[in-house]
Amino acid sequence: MARNVWVARLSILLLGGVLIATTSRPCQRFLRALDVRLASDQILFGDESPFQDLSTTVSGELLQTTLINQTPANPFQNPLNDDDLTHKVQKGTTVASLWASLRGAPKAAGEFAKAFMQHDKKVGALKAGELLEVKRRDGEIVEVRRQLSFGDTMVVEGNSDDGYSSRIERARLEQRERKVSGTIHSSLVSSANAQDIPYSVIDDFVDLFGERVEFNKDLQPGDTFTIVFEEKVTDGGEIVDVGVIKSASLRIRGQMFAVVRDVQKDGTARYFNEKGQIPTKGFLRYPVQYTRISSMFSKARFHPVLKVKRPHHGVDFSAPVGTPVRSVGEGTVVFAGYSPSAGNMVRIAHGQRYTTEYMHLSKISKGLRKGSHVDRGMVIGAVGSTGLSSGPHLHYGLFDKGKYIDPMRAKIASDPGPAKAPPAVMAALDAMRREHDAVALASEPASRKSKA
Repeated sequence: MARNVWVARLSILLLGGVLIATTSRPCQRFLRALDVRLASDQILFGDESPFQDLSTTVSGELLQTTLINQTPANPFQNPLNDDDLTHKVQKGTTVASLWASLRGAPKAAGEFAKAFMQHDKKVGALKAGELLEVKRRDGEIVEVRRQLSFGDTMVVEGNSDDGYSSRIERARLEQRERKVSGTIHSSLVSSANAQDIPYSVIDDFVDLFGERVEFNKDLQPGDTFTIVFEEKVTDGGEIVDVGVIKSASLRIRGQMFAVVRDVQKDGTARYFNEKGQIPTKGFLRYPVQYTRISSMFSKARFHPVLKVKRPHHGVDFSAPVGTPVRSVGEGTVVFAGYSPSAGNMVRIAHGQRYTTEYMHLSKISKGLRKGSHVDRGMVIGAVGSTGLSSGPHLHYGLFDKGKYIDPMRAKIASDPGPAKAPPAVMAALDAMRREHDAVALASEPASRKSKA
């Protein structure tokens, strides 16, 4: 009897120990792992498993799997076709991940990467959205084509046995002139975009007239413009690049501004203005490209960060972080560094009279420091939001003998040079005047034409 009591007590203790053990975390992890193993065995060796035609034997600790009758039916298999395809590059794609996503032969991954990256310094890294043309033969990749700038193509070709090599196919380009005339309706940019004029040409156009025209204020609806510029076109008619502006003109409320490019015998080029004179280079009107002015010069405004009304000496240009900032004129750097309110800032002296400053930069160009010489149009940094800034923008200020002046209204240009324009230039200027007359007449309302 006593023995049975002790057996009962021992059984209760063992049962309690099992219950306590199964509620412990190590035991729970063990049980979950066991459930996964059982589920895996069901998938691999169950009655409905796609791998039921495989026999498995265990010899010691080595698991050996042998095919019995046929290649197993793999429900996850994606057959490799020999059809050509277009592959869209995803964000973060590397050459290695590209090869894997194209299901290239693993043994050839290194050879393909070496060939693909042979021209890496010239063509750059893969970019999201790029389209690659891929050819397969006998189930493996034999060619990958990548479109480059200016119509060129990088070609990687080969196979897993012989390896891969790459080359650049240069496009045959034709250079031609394109002439565009138009009428301003709301702004120069919108009117130019309506005629598919590239942004780079618009920016060059603005720089040519920026010393004499403030494009945000001076232009009015009904003003007219003309541009003749170079284009580079492939055999298929695709425009891949643009060249210099050969001639350009603006007629603002009846007053015409013009430039004509002339190439001399020694190959040097120069522009003549509407009077047949060579205009000297003053300041660029705008220190950034492709941007809009977020606030004009004012003596006082409500500061968005400090929440107080204070003087706002300068012009703010809204632009994405990283947009290049350029010096508006030739000069010497007098400050390049960080200021608590201005953030990363560059200040440049242009002779004894004028000084410009550029604030809130995300970075200052490498090597730029106090005493550095800068040329007109040289990139000195990039747009940012450092210092007391409410968002990405460039604060651009202009000093005249230490006093702030409105950069958008300042007239900083020297007298034109004495050179006389050649006859071809004068003929081009006369042609532009007639063109403006024709454009203005074409844009007039029908009622006014009938009265005339």
